[in-house]
Amino acid sequence: MKRRGPYAKGQERRDEILRAAVDVISREGYRGASLSQIGRSIGIDSAHIIYYFSTREMLLQEVLRMWDEGNAAELTADKDVFAGLVEGVRRNTHTPGLVQLYTAFAAEAVDASHPAHEFFRARFAVLQSYIADEIRRRQAVGSVAAAIDADHAAMMLIAKSDGLQVRWLVDRSIDMAAALETEIELLLGHGGGRK
Repeated sequence: MKRRGPYAKGQERRDEILRAAVDVISREGYRGASLSQIGRSIGIDSAHIIYYFSTREMLLQEVLRMWDEGNAAELTADKDVFAGLVEGVRRNTHTPGLVQLYTAFAAEAVDASHPAHEFFRARFAVLQSYIADEIRRRQAVGSVAAAIDADHAAMMLIAKSDGLQVRWLVDRSIDMAAALETEIELLLGHGGGRK
């Protein structure tokens, strides 16, 4: 039988606040999502949120981490890494507020003292390694040109994906998924093991 206590109840409340924050930020954007608004959505006041997350920035950072973990799980579950990247960008069109949070925090986190700095450093390193490994696997079977530098190509795909999302926030008529798909094809040389 699973034991329940103050810690379990506290973790449930914390998770409930995070889910509410994800929902509100998805709709309202991170600038428009106040602690009061997040609290109202689950029937608590903002002081209660501060009990679990000492600042709004800490809450936003945890929202970003939770969202990114969900995206990473979707990506690694997909048999085709590149189709997974495209699908992730397509999913992001349904959560513009979270895309806005991601891009704003990514820009702010260039400052090494920003609380999300290490999160982004680690995220980029893991994602680049994951994509580069897939490129190398494809090079080994001849479906991607051996001359392509896998680490550089992976870094450029991440940069293009993130850049597309910034452009999309400014101009929602952009089809991010189609644009990223085209970039993947161009970067990997359309397959065929060209030298």
